Amino acid sequence: MEAHPKGSFETPLFGQQTLLYPCRSRRVEKEIKMPICARCSENVDRVVMSFGKSICLKCRNNRPLKGKGNSGLYSTGQLHFAYDKNLHLERVPKSDGLFGKLFFEHYPQSKGIVGRSLNYLIMRDSKCLGIIGGASPPKGYKPFVAYFGVNQEKHFLNNNVFRLTESEKNLGTKVLRLFRRQIKKDYETKFCDKLIGFCTFVELPRDGALYKADNWDYLGITEGKRMYRRGENWEKSFVDGNKKLIFGYKFRKREVANTNG
Repeated sequence: MEAHPKGSFETPLFGQQTLLYPCRSRRVEKEIKMPICARCSENVDRVVMSFGKSICLKCRNNRPLKGKGNSGLYSTGQLHFAYDKNLHLERVPKSDGLFGKLFFEHYPQSKGIVGRSLNYLIMRDSKCLGIIGGASPPKGYKPFVAYFGVNQEKHFLNNNVFRLTESEKNLGTKVLRLFRRQIKKDYETKFCDKLIGFCTFVELPRDGALYKADNWDYLGITEGKRMYRRGENWEKSFVDGNKKLIFGYKFRKREVANTNG
């Protein structure tokens, strides 16, 4: 058998490399798995995370809007949908036109919703009264880790949008109760992960009275900084933003029992 330098490789098959050791009388084969791009399905040397998918650098750099899009959200001029007359939440995809219209009117500078999300129209008497939704929270945010006692953000959601287009006494707290019960069932059915609570940010000068009335816990105030990840290695960068109040909510035992029932 011809001697090879230690650590040399032969590649007899795609995706497989054979490492030859000079001090052994047999070849030791080791399967080397190459990462696969979720967009082009090619075997590549390196992938990066982009909106929850592992894609190659070529696909990431060739995105048609290159960071100028809205992550699948879409706005339409449609005003109302006709549903059941009772107050209820109608689950819709984030691409729903009415949801997108009300979302972008509320957050005109938003780039959309990324990560896990569940979105609802607030309906009553054949009329849409607003929107509410839950989405993946900021990753590794210390106040949330300390409050929920878990390191995995998949077990709680950020109430990323709550907008009412009608003014009515106690309507907000009624909707929040419906939201908590409905989204817990939908989340655990769709993602197969236990949901233990929610977090949210309230931009000043609002005081979060709606969440206080619904027994959410006040967790503090942000530093007024916004983080972005850009570049080939997703380097962190920070810019000045608005300070926001932080609130959290953990499911009570009776709520868990009622939801499971």
